[in-house]
Amino acid sequence: MIEIFLFVNPIGPICYQVEKELLENLTKYRKKIHLQILPLVNLTSVGVSMEYLSMDKTDLLLRNDQTKLIYTASLDYKAAQLQGKKIARDFLLKLQQHVGVDKKAYSEQLVQELFSETRGDLTMFLEDRQSELVKKNFLTDQTVAKDMGITITPSAVVYNFACEREYGVLLEGAMALASLPALCETSDDQFAFLERKNALKKPTLSTLQGVDHKLILL
Repeated sequence: MIEIFLFVNPIGPICYQVEKELLENLTKYRKKIHLQILPLVNLTSVGVSMEYLSMDKTDLLLRNDQTKLIYTASLDYKAAQLQGKKIARDFLLKLQQHVGVDKKAYSEQLVQELFSETRGDLTMFLEDRQSELVKKNFLTDQTVAKDMGITITPSAVVYNFACEREYGVLLEGAMALASLPALCETSDDQFAFLERKNALKKPTLSTLQGVDHKLILL
């Protein structure tokens, strides 16, 4: 089995492209792959988002507004996750396309329209958006990112258990993520080569199992 932790900006255009390509490629693999997509909010992800939007990164008011926007989008994604992975991923891609790629304003109306297109329970989603459970799940994601040494989005940590290793390969940035398909298909020797090529983090299997339980990904 292969375990992939993908860390993204929920309104990031680059993350949108990475996710689309990854989800399309997953159907080609014969191995069992467990993908978890986690939102990340930090100074770097906010700065990249501002740069893409041609915002002045030294403007503290603008930076605070962008931080709140990415945080709100993250909570919305976490709320969608409570209704299942398929609905959550569909919602996330729609959100990134409309806000990140098409640069539409993030609004209550837009969020409701996009979530309605997923055929999820809109009433439940609206109730969950600001719930303590959703906020707790978001904070858990930030802890996972910190423990794995994630600093930028998009990034991924890949565990190929066929290679009999209890740690994963860290891929930071869109260019590094180009190696992800190889990690999903690799032999033990090839995996060893790629792990030397990329920075490594080593959370134990027992730690991962505990994290997975807390994420409440249906």
